[in-house]
Amino acid sequence: MARRPAQFDAASQRGVTGIETAIILIAFVVVASVFAFTMLNTGLFAAGQAGQTALAGLEQAQSNAVPRGSVFATRGDVDVDANNVIDLNGVDRQAVVKVTFVLTLAANGNVLDLTPPYTSNDSGTDPDASGLSNKTTVSLQTEKTFVRGAAWTITFPGDDDGDYLLEQGEQAEITVWLHTYDNANAVWDLGAGTSDPYVDASGDLLRTSSTFTVQIMTAGGAALTLQRSTPKYLDAVMNLN
Repeated sequence: MARRPAQFDAASQRGVTGIETAIILIAFVVVASVFAFTMLNTGLFAAGQAGQTALAGLEQAQSNAVPRGSVFATRGDVDVDANNVIDLNGVDRQAVVKVTFVLTLAANGNVLDLTPPYTSNDSGTDPDASGLSNKTTVSLQTEKTFVRGAAWTITFPGDDDGDYLLEQGEQAEITVWLHTYDNANAVWDLGAGTSDPYVDASGDLLRTSSTFTVQIMTAGGAALTLQRSTPKYLDAVMNLN
């Protein structure tokens, strides 16, 4: 049998090599396309998730209350020895007993439920447990102590539709009580232990030249933090700006 010319075998070999190379290139292009498509989908998904997170953050920010005006602190005579008589030359001390501020809704903010855990009626001992379920909590931190779930009451100066919802056009005046007030004896008392929402020890009293922080945590919104410092001298009522 006659043999094929050598040049024909070489041409065949080159043809096979060319086909293999083309197959490899096609496979590479296909793999690269699949990889690129996967990365594109992943990127779009991540962008979508980031967008949803951003929108959720905006919704929370819109639901926040904002402070209006100054923060006020009230001075009181604290009956440290619990004998219902104030002796400022003895163990009793003057200290900040209440902190008051006004909140309004942020622009385009959602309605906030400010149902209070306490009320006051200027009789007996204030504040009194409201018996209501509150969704907003307040904490108080000083340089010496931290009160989680501090006692607070609320009034609505100006427009008030009779409920505890803070709505557009309304103002909510929040009072944070550091101590209870004995209306009969006109003295402020220390708390009875860590289970109550008050300052418990004479060494933890909020006095002069001290920094304190009030944090208001509303349902469905980010926490609002107010930080102020007391002056070098305690007046009956102090504008802390």
